[in-house]
Amino acid sequence: MNKTQKGALAVLVITIVLLIFSITIPIAWFNEKITLRILPLVFLVLAYIAMGLSVILFRRKQSPSEVDYDERDIAIKQKAIFASYITLWILVFLACTIPFRIFSLHIQIIPVSLLPIALFLMFLIVMLVYSLTILIHYGRKEKNNE
Repeated sequence: MNKTQKGALAVLVITIVLLIFSITIPIAWFNEKITLRILPLVFLVLAYIAMGLSVILFRRKQSPSEVDYDERDIAIKQKAIFASYITLWILVFLACTIPFRIFSLHIQIIPVSLLPIALFLMFLIVMLVYSLTILIHYGRKEKNNE
């Protein structure tokens, strides 16, 4: 497993953890108990600390002869960036049209305080697509090389 795969795997795990905890935030936000309101935010901070530590740990080379990047890494990263870019535009389109349609029906069920959470979820989904694309392409390339 090379450096790009390790980084994508770390981003995948951390993104899934952040996605789970960010889904619990709206539930805890409207709860009356103060401990339930603070708990998801504590887990988010812990996930960010884990993210910072994983970046530091995966930057180091395992051996001096290990190559930083090659042509295959660059091509796979470009495909992953393209897939995440398409996902971002799809999510932006949905984020603009779904609330507009709901408000046009005169149903006001979406509080404005949930909009930053929706943007954060969009970021997490884009990062999830990025890391999954990298891992899928590396899995395909290794099977084709054998």
